Amino acid sequence: MKRALSLAVVVLLVVIQGTCFALWGIHPVSKEQARELGIEFRSTAGGPSQVRVEMEFKLEGPLTKFSRVELRFGLGDNPPVTAPLQEDRSKPGRVMVWFNADRTQLDKIQLWIFVPQSLGGTVYHLQAKDFVDLNKVP
Repeated sequence: MKRALSLAVVVLLVVIQGTCFALWGIHPVSKEQARELGIEFRSTAGGPSQVRVEMEFKLEGPLTKFSRVELRFGLGDNPPVTAPLQEDRSKPGRVMVWFNADRTQLDKIQLWIFVPQSLGGTVYHLQAKDFVDLNKVP
């Protein structure tokens, strides 16, 4: 009986240890909301079929304690490629990230800004195609 109880306690501890109670809320961001958050996009030609996209934001308000910006490539909830982008903090109080992409693939690129809080946090989800006007990029 003691052995069965000990085994049950060990199993319970293993299950509880592996359980994560963190909750990340995903918040889609429109152009207007991006302006309110201090997020700016710039784009230039990155080659004959490429576009260079820069996203810069102020470390203010909800984005003050962001942890990373992640590029996600692909459609759906589970894209085949995700990668953190390197941050440029050369301007005080601002962060910039950038990437180059094929112009025809821009609709498959999303940027996620992670802002942790206790037990999870908020992900600000930006669709690259909503912020880049390819007609204005030479």
